[in-house]
Amino acid sequence: MPKEIRTTFEALKKAYGSYIEVKHLNKRFCVFEATSVWDPDLQKPRKITNYLGWIDENGLMVPAHHKEIIKNKKEVNTYRRIEKEQSKEEEIQRIERIDENDKKILLALSMNARMSYNKMQRILKIPIRNIEYRIKRLERLFDIRYTEEVDMTNLGFAKYIIFVKFTEKIPSAEALKTALEKEPRVQLAMLTKGEYDLIFYCVAETDSVLSNSLYNIRGSEGISNAKAFWYVSPMEDDYNFIPLRDSFFDVLKEKVWHRKKNGPKPARNDIMQRDYAVLKELNNNSRISFAEIDRIYNMPRGSAKNAYERLSGDETNILVRPTITMRKLNFKYNGVIISDIIDMAAFIKTRDLHHKYVIAEPDAMTNRFTYMGDIENPDGVMYLAPIFKDGDLETIMKDLANTVEGIELHSLMVSNVIVGNLCYRRFDNLYSSQYLSLVKRKSIESKERINYKA
Repeated sequence: MPKEIRTTFEALKKAYGSYIEVKHLNKRFCVFEATSVWDPDLQKPRKITNYLGWIDENGLMVPAHHKEIIKNKKEVNTYRRIEKEQSKEEEIQRIERIDENDKKILLALSMNARMSYNKMQRILKIPIRNIEYRIKRLERLFDIRYTEEVDMTNLGFAKYIIFVKFTEKIPSAEALKTALEKEPRVQLAMLTKGEYDLIFYCVAETDSVLSNSLYNIRGSEGISNAKAFWYVSPMEDDYNFIPLRDSFFDVLKEKVWHRKKNGPKPARNDIMQRDYAVLKELNNNSRISFAEIDRIYNMPRGSAKNAYERLSGDETNILVRPTITMRKLNFKYNGVIISDIIDMAAFIKTRDLHHKYVIAEPDAMTNRFTYMGDIENPDGVMYLAPIFKDGDLETIMKDLANTVEGIELHSLMVSNVIVGNLCYRRFDNLYSSQYLSLVKRKSIESKERINYKA
């Protein structure tokens, strides 16, 4: 093996441990990830390999692509078979091999999914030739979706949370899904077990618009005859966000400003066609190139980039950050915690302790809380958290009870997410509103933050 290739292979071994091997196939030094799964038929471990890519003569790692898989038919068939045989046991084994550099990359992608490999190398101090194959591995392992965090308030939409408790027979999941899914202002809907049977999150321009949307939902076939209590509360995002569904952009499209003869000029907060194009495409894939957006919408060159700079600038601050969500995590269920504030004076007294608890997270692949928001009816806070093992929800409840005074806690279990998705990522808590609030009140010392935009 040539020296340059051996050097790269040794670096790969440090990243993957002893789980990789190299084969000289079709005049290339091809790298495979090797592991084993228990074969119930043979009653012994069975070796499986996953093609990672090949190392060129200069020692650069060329990641695998479906069209670039080595030409040896036996190896190609093995690769395809392995892709189909990914079992839950194998997935757990691979997750256990996530190292600190993988976590750093997940953090960087969560804070700026458009970050170049060169910038990531400077920030994370990881060799650039390791970054690309690590990202592709993480994409495959966690089914990463690239999306955009949008400030809905600055976009002109208010947020609401609706709690539903059926008094008699609960409508079928299919009926509820159909009714909620066809309303584009519904971004997330969850069936729950506990105090409520259904919780869903909406965005709407006004209370009147929301009222009409709820009227349509409640009148839908399959749920119009279901007796239930519906509790509606304004919601304010306090930590993380709820990703937007594609159907929301049908609503936004109606708000695009169009030039009219002798009509008024667009106001500062009006949405232009190029703004709409950028918002829609980045929501679907925050790594898409601006040139590609220009091509899709037949816009002049540079239109998408200019729109992005305007939407992410201080004047509008609509686009918060390009980010990710991991859609394949090995957790048991999502837990919901509702904290009713019954003694405001006591709650305010321990507010800083609450903020410190939120940002003092264990070192994991994803944040402790998937979402946290302030609700008005009842006055309090709602938390969403992925529960990875039995007892985690009870631990969080106990921690909150021991940390925050003046509250009463209730918990629910999410049995099914029927509309939309939650955002699972590794958000840097030094950019959270909780951290900024603590620094402002001088409750903690300011720490040096990574400039992910650098």
